[in-house]
Amino acid sequence: MADQDESGPQDRRVDEVVIVEGVFSWFAAWMMMLWLVVCICSLTMAVLTFQGEGIERISEEISFVRQQSPPYGPAEQPSLANVREINEPFRYHLPQVALFYSMASAALGLFTVSFFANSMLLETQGTSRAVNINMLIAEGVHIYMSRTFPVILLFLLSAGGYVYVSSGWGTLACFCAGAFLNLLSAWIGVRTAVQGTCRLATVMGENLSRSVQIGMYTGSIGGLLSTSLALGGMAGMWFWALDTSLLSGFGSGACLVSFYLRVGGGIFSKGAELGGDLVGEMNESKVDEERRVFELQQRMESMKRARKERLQKGLEDDEENALDELRMLEEEMHDMCAELHPIDFLDEVGEVICDLTGTCVDLFESMALILSSSAMIGAKTSSVPHFLTGLPFWIVASGNIGCSLAACKIHCTERYSARAIRWSLRLSLLAVIFFVQFVQIGVGFLEWVHGSITFTMFWHFVVISLVGQLLPEFCVITGEYFTSPDYWPIRSLATNSTNGVVQVILQGLGQGFLSTATPAILMVLAVIITWGLQGHYGLALLASSSVSGTGFQGSIASFGAIATNAHKQVHLTTYDSLSRNRANILATLGDIAMQAGNTISAINAFSAVFNVALTLLAETYTARNLDYQDVSGSPLSEWSQAGLVLGVVMPFLFTGETTVSCLETSKAFMRFCKESDTVGKISQVPFPQSHLRGVRILSSFGTITSMRLVFSPIIHSMICPLLGGFFLGTRGLIWLLSGMNVLGVCLSLFLINSGQSWVSARKYVLFGRLKDAEGEAVGPDSAQYGHLGVGEMIGGPLEDVSGPALNNFVKLVAVFAFITSSLYEEDPETTWAFGLIALFGSFILLALARCILSCILDCLTKYMEKRERQKLDKQRAKEEEEQQRLQEEEDEEELG
Repeated sequence: MADQDESGPQDRRVDEVVIVEGVFSWFAAWMMMLWLVVCICSLTMAVLTFQGEGIERISEEISFVRQQSPPYGPAEQPSLANVREINEPFRYHLPQVALFYSMASAALGLFTVSFFANSMLLETQGTSRAVNINMLIAEGVHIYMSRTFPVILLFLLSAGGYVYVSSGWGTLACFCAGAFLNLLSAWIGVRTAVQGTCRLATVMGENLSRSVQIGMYTGSIGGLLSTSLALGGMAGMWFWALDTSLLSGFGSGACLVSFYLRVGGGIFSKGAELGGDLVGEMNESKVDEERRVFELQQRMESMKRARKERLQKGLEDDEENALDELRMLEEEMHDMCAELHPIDFLDEVGEVICDLTGTCVDLFESMALILSSSAMIGAKTSSVPHFLTGLPFWIVASGNIGCSLAACKIHCTERYSARAIRWSLRLSLLAVIFFVQFVQIGVGFLEWVHGSITFTMFWHFVVISLVGQLLPEFCVITGEYFTSPDYWPIRSLATNSTNGVVQVILQGLGQGFLSTATPAILMVLAVIITWGLQGHYGLALLASSSVSGTGFQGSIASFGAIATNAHKQVHLTTYDSLSRNRANILATLGDIAMQAGNTISAINAFSAVFNVALTLLAETYTARNLDYQDVSGSPLSEWSQAGLVLGVVMPFLFTGETTVSCLETSKAFMRFCKESDTVGKISQVPFPQSHLRGVRILSSFGTITSMRLVFSPIIHSMICPLLGGFFLGTRGLIWLLSGMNVLGVCLSLFLINSGQSWVSARKYVLFGRLKDAEGEAVGPDSAQYGHLGVGEMIGGPLEDVSGPALNNFVKLVAVFAFITSSLYEEDPETTWAFGLIALFGSFILLALARCILSCILDCLTKYMEKRERQKLDKQRAKEEEEQQRLQEEEDEEELG
C-alpha cells in the first residue's frame, strides 16, 4: 500500500488516500502453461494427421441427398453401396486436421484469456473508496449468480430428460457439455469483469491508451473465453460422438443457459435501474454531479479551441500549461457514495449481468448452433463431406486466432476521441478478416489441387466467406450511424428535443425504424448471392464466416459494459478532471460498443435460425424418403400461411412480455424500498458497511422477482414450436420459423437502435455538444435534457432487454423445434389434439410458476425483514446497555 496527498484549490487540507495494490494469480499462470501444452499437442496431432500418420476416425451419417460415391471416405460403405441414397447411411473420413486446428485455436484463445486475466489482476485496484464500491457490486453479482444457477440447473435437468428420451445418451452428453461450458464462460466472465472495472477506473488516471488496453484485456476475457470454449467444445464432442446429428444437443444446452441469463438478467437490470429512478435516485447530489460533468466538458472544449488558435497563429503548443490550468479548476470531491440509496448500486450489478454476461453466453450459443448445423449440412448434403464439414471449422478457428492476437494491442493516443478509438478497433478487426481469408484461400486451394473440389467451388467459397465476414460489420456501421452522437440523426434528435417529449419519442421511434432498412437489405442480398452460388451449403458457410470475428466483436461489446461501469466509479471516487474526461470518452465508446454487440447478436441469430430451419426441413423430408431439395420451393398452402402469421405474432407477444416484466420489476423494487425499513443505508456505520445490508437484500429480492417473471417468456418459447408443429404440421412449423426469424431480426434492430438513440442524444446534451441560437452550450438543467430523459427511460427496457432477448427467443424456438421434430406430421389432421393439450398444459405451468414463486418471494421478503429487525433490535439493545453502563460510570464518578 502507498499513501499520497491530494488537495483541492478551495481546501488545502491533506487527505490520506489508501491505494490497494493488484494481486498475482497462480491459477491463471498454471492455466497459461496448461493451454500452451494443449495448443502444442493439438498442432502436433494436426501435422501427423495431415501426413497420414494420425489415428483414423470415420463417421457414419444418414444422407440427405442421392449422389455417386466420390473418394471422400473409406472404400467399404454400408451395404456395399456405390451410390448414396436418401435416408440411407454412408461413411466418410472425419475432418481431423480441421478439428485439431480448431482445438489448437481454442487452446490459444484460452491461453490469451489466462494471460489477460493475470495482467489485469496485477494492475492497481485503486483507492480504498473504489475498492469498497467494487465490493458492493461484486456482492450483488455473486448473490444473483449463486441463486440463479440452481434454477438454470433445474431447467436443464427437465430438458435433459426429454433429450434423453427423444435422442438418447449421445445427444444428452452433448447437451450437458454445451450447458456446462456456457455456464462456465458466464461465471468466469462476470467475476473477472467485476475485478477489472475498478482497475480500469484507476488506470484512467494515467493515460487513455493504457485505459483502452486494460479495458480490452478485461473485455476479451469474456469474449474470447466464450468463443474458445464453444469452438473447442464442438471439436472435442465431434471427435467423441462421430455423428453430426448428436451435435444439435450441444447447441440446445447452450441455448437454454443463454436464454435464461439474457432474459432474466435483463429484467433484473432494467427493473433495478427504473426502480432506482422511482425511489428517488435523482437527488441533489446526482444533479450536482451531472452539472460537474457538463462543466468539465466545456473546459475541455475551451482547451481544444485555445490550442487550435495557437497552432493557427504559429505559436508552440503549450499543452503542459493548459493541463496545469485545468487542474487549478478542479473542485474538491464530494463524497456522494455514502449519500446514495443501496438500490443505486444495483444499476452497475445489472449492467454486468445483462450486458456482459448476456453478450458472452449469446456469442457461445450462436457459435455452437452455427457450427453444429454447418457440420450437419456439410456432411449430409455435400459430395465432399470430409472437406465441407471441416471448412467452417477452418474459418472459425482462424478467426479465433486472429481475434486473440488483435486484442493484444490496440492503437490509441491521448488525443483520440471515442470515434477515433472505434475506428482503430475496426482496423484491428479488418486484420482478422485478412488472416481468415489467407487461411481459407490456402486450405481451399490445396483441396482444389488434390481434385476434390472444382475451381468454381473454390472461388465461390472465397466470395461467400468474404461476404459473411463483412456483413456483420457493415450492419454495425449502419447501426452506429443512427445511434452515435458523431452523426446527423442523433444531433437532429437532440436539437429537436426542444419541441417536447412527443417530438423526442416519435423521432426516436422513426429513426429506429429507418435503421433496420440497410441491414435488412444487406442480409437479403447476402442470402441471394450465397444461395445462387452454393445453395444450402453456401448459407451454412455464410453463417460460419459471420461468426469468425465474434471473439473480437464480443470483446468489444464486453469492454463497452466494463467502460460504462468504470465511468460511474470514476465520477464517484475522483475529482481529477483528466480522469473524468477519459472516463467520458470511454463511456461514449462503451455505448457504441454495446450497440455493436447487440447488432452482431441479431445478425448471428438470423444466420443460426436460417441454418436450423433449413436443416429441419432437410431432416423432416429425408425421414420420409423424399428429396428435400424438391420441396424447398413448394407453393404456399393454408398451413404455411398460418405458420407465417404465427411466426409474426409470437415475437410481438414475447416483446410485450419482457417489456411488461421490466416495468413490474421496477414497481416491485419501488414498493419494497418504500415499505421495508431494512434496505436503506445505515447512517451510524461508515461506507460501505452502511450499504452492504441493503445491497444484499435488494439483490436477493430482485433475483427472486426476475425468476418469477422470466418463467412466462420461457414457457412462451417452449410452447411456440409445439403449437406450430401440432396445429400446423411440419410445413407450417418451418414457415413459422421463417417468419419469426425475419421479423425477429428487424424488430430486434429497431428496438436496440431506438433505445440507444435516446441514450446517445441525452449524453450529447450532457457533454455540452448541443448549442442554442446564441452558440451557448445547452446543459443538464435544460428542458431538452429532461425531455430526452423520458425517452431514455422508455428506451432502456427496449434496448437492453426486449431487443437483445428477441434473438435468444428465436434461437430457442428454432432449437426446440428441431429437437421435437419427430413429434410432428406433414399435415396436422392427426396431431391438433396434442396441440390443445400442450396449450392447456402451458397455462397450468404458467399459473403454478407464478403462484409458487410469488409465495416464495413473499416468504423470503418476510424472512429477510424479520431477520434484519432482529439484528436491529439486538444492536439497539447493545447500544442501550452501553449507554446505561456509561451513565452508571458517570454517576459513580459524581458520587466519588
